[in-house]
Amino acid sequence: MPDNIVPLFQQVKDKLGHQPALRYGVIALGDSSYDTFCGAGQTFDALLQEQGATRVGSLLEIDAVEHPEPETLACRWAAEWGALL
Repeated sequence: MPDNIVPLFQQVKDKLGHQPALRYGVIALGDSSYDTFCGAGQTFDALLQEQGATRVGSLLEIDAVEHPEPETLACRWAAEWGALL
């Protein structure tokens, strides 16, 4: 998990607890040459599901190797995700 996201993960894990009313989406950015490809996003997704939250739509995993401009995929996904809300 990137250092800059660890504090947010810890706060969600330690302070929020059970969140059955929460609906969320996850966009995970990674590099497929690493064994931990999109691991931070997958870990966040698992944590939120453990807390009883409901993922809306599918988890988007973007490979930075294949998509040097990940915002293109992310914006398309976000529009589709927003329609599900």
